[in-house]
Amino acid sequence: MFDWPRRRRLSGELTDEQLHRAALGGSSEAMAVLYSRHGGLIYRFTLQMSRDETIAEEITQEVFLALLTQLDRFDAERGSLSTWLCGIARRQLLKRLNRSDPPASFDVDEENQEQASCPSDGPAETLLRHEAVRLVHDGMNQLPPALREVVILCALEEMSYEQAAQVLLVPVGTVRSRLHRAKARLAVLLRGEMANTERKR
Repeated sequence: MFDWPRRRRLSGELTDEQLHRAALGGSSEAMAVLYSRHGGLIYRFTLQMSRDETIAEEITQEVFLALLTQLDRFDAERGSLSTWLCGIARRQLLKRLNRSDPPASFDVDEENQEQASCPSDGPAETLLRHEAVRLVHDGMNQLPPALREVVILCALEEMSYEQAAQVLLVPVGTVRSRLHRAKARLAVLLRGEMANTERKR
């Protein structure tokens, strides 16, 4: 049986590099902590890019299977474990999307609606907040993948430009440029959507 208190101690006390070394030595506890620590990032990234929960779940599993079978390929001197895992997820996702139909548009589900609301909001504020969330998601869906992924990594996941560059295998300047273009396009798209919404009222 897995020792959950020990897992919590491992999670709080050890760095990714230390956990990686422990995993290389065969520690299943270290692997479990690494999954707990980074699984959410991989799932969110692939979900935002694919807009398909099944694909996101499968790729998350594939990424950690790759970590389990290719532990010796990670080099801490070349970057963080999170960026290495994200890079694997991106490659898996590109393979998957290249051999399948374009993903369906991302809909705002009930969970997102609940997260967008605040207990102190009245009906009008709640409606406006939900509309804002929908507009942002619609705008993200209209961005080309190369721009959408920098927004996800840098704005949503709060990666540094250097970390995002390692994931995307591009220079830091390219990350900055793409993020600038993505923000500009999102601003234009959101202004247009808001204007259309106002005209319909």
